[in-house]
Amino acid sequence: MFGNMGMRYCNNLKTVVLFSLIWLFVALLWIVAGLRLSMLVWFAIIAIILSLCAYWLSGKVATHIMRASEISENEEPVLYGIVREISAQIEKPMPRIYVAPTDSPNIFAIGRSERHATICCTRGLLNILNERELRGVVSHELIHVYNHDILNSTVASAIATVVTYFGYVLMYSGSECAKSAKRRCPVLKVIGKVLSAIFVPLGSLFVKLAISRVRELDADRSASMLTGDPAALASALNKISYGAKIHKMDLHSGVQAVASLMIIDPFANYDSKLLKLFSRQPDVNKRVDSLMLMSSKMESLVQEDARGEVDYVEPDRDSVFRFKNGTKYDIEYGKGVSGGVVAVSGA
Repeated sequence: MFGNMGMRYCNNLKTVVLFSLIWLFVALLWIVAGLRLSMLVWFAIIAIILSLCAYWLSGKVATHIMRASEISENEEPVLYGIVREISAQIEKPMPRIYVAPTDSPNIFAIGRSERHATICCTRGLLNILNERELRGVVSHELIHVYNHDILNSTVASAIATVVTYFGYVLMYSGSECAKSAKRRCPVLKVIGKVLSAIFVPLGSLFVKLAISRVRELDADRSASMLTGDPAALASALNKISYGAKIHKMDLHSGVQAVASLMIIDPFANYDSKLLKLFSRQPDVNKRVDSLMLMSSKMESLVQEDARGEVDYVEPDRDSVFRFKNGTKYDIEYGKGVSGGVVAVSGA
């Protein structure tokens, strides 16, 4: 896998801890409300089965919704060549490539594994991005596949779905209390249902959103390290964001579900502070700013190297290092959901 293993491990650990706390909260509320355990188990089984089915068929469903067609090297030689080159660089299987016939610029990747991956871009994207920018966004999407972000997101969505269902069950199942509930305080049952109805769905939603945002930032960072050109990815994000406003994506059936997979949500309103809270992706402007800071740091290293002020510059799989008088420096991309910063620290 490409990218910072330590950062990805921390993100996965945070995901497990956060959802474990939510599960514990749900279980306590379930006990307080005095509901049957069999009902809880059945809801969990149904939600997990539905999520697994969606995950298994996700590639075919997404490309069908976008009305995309698989393309060959003869049809799109530049795109095909970039995907093949990046896949070979990471030493991973090359995904299938689809192009959707819409002028709204965007791109996404999906697939249950590296060998069943699909990358889909729109005709509008190919019309506005140059080769450098296209390389940046393709790298970003392939990083999602090769880092198993789709699997992690599916698991997170499954857990969030189950937890949300539990909240609604606790809210509307006043007549389904177990016999032991007769001995419990009615006030506690009411409090439990009110709390579950409000905090359980919201809690699982915000955890799911936070996970998605962190994955996007990690993919930005890893793609920039892979290409060595964060400015190109920043330029592409700017173009896609602007183009998505000019060429609106058609809201036919299922497109909004696919939109959450795209490099920029075509239906997001980043001008509204309230709607930003419910966005699966970090603010585009913050992503661009972070990438440009990263680019500036890289350029300064190159300039110092040209003047002979740096012993040498060594890109690797996790960071870009410079060695000056035997000192090792690490350029790190932002790690938080707020968009992050670039920090230079000695090692």
